[in-house]
Amino acid sequence: MKTTLTSKAYDQIKEWIVRYQLKPGTHLAVGELSDALRMSRTPVREALSRLEQEHLVDHQPMRGFLIKPLVLRDVEDIYDIRCALEVLAVQQAARRLSEKHRKRLAHIMGQVNTLIRDGKKNLTLGLEQEFHRCILEASGNRMLVDVGKGILDRIWALQRLNILTSDHLGNAHREHSAVVQALEAGDARKAGALMKKHLNLAKQFILGRLKDHQDIISQALTGLPDSGFED
Repeated sequence: MKTTLTSKAYDQIKEWIVRYQLKPGTHLAVGELSDALRMSRTPVREALSRLEQEHLVDHQPMRGFLIKPLVLRDVEDIYDIRCALEVLAVQQAARRLSEKHRKRLAHIMGQVNTLIRDGKKNLTLGLEQEFHRCILEASGNRMLVDVGKGILDRIWALQRLNILTSDHLGNAHREHSAVVQALEAGDARKAGALMKKHLNLAKQFILGRLKDHQDIISQALTGLPDSGFED
């Protein structure tokens, strides 16, 4: 039962973090989390220890747990790792693309296209994440899927705020379309090059916004102008 409760606490706290319901730098009171989750403190502490291993929270002596502040170097490193993983994933997917994943990608792209046309940007958030998850799964590489999904979770809040507060979505959707065309053609080299270009452009766009302390995304995710966003 304890393992089940720990998993439940882990899943819920992680969702709060990656969806920005708990902000970077927030101190996590075990008692308050226990009350919110309606469980004892033991599974909550165990869940926080798991999140510490994933570098989503820090444990400080005498201060307890807090959500890791967003630091520019961390964002750069995460995007570099993401690029390496997803380029490999799309190359493998181009060689192994199943009819199931082909149809799933086509469905995602069609939905996003309709939502963008109708100006319903907020409804595309999950679909944008799903696009990248689908390509990871289409690779057929289980370890790559597990690690890749963890990286996507780490940048969910960043991606969400970026989409909601910019006009970048249309460009991203066109880049996704080009990747899908290369996948369907079975062109692993082209698919990898397009994915690399797409993620590098996304990285530079995000970093540019984070370096600008007047940008809404920088203010929302850091809270303070001196929280680690230096060149």
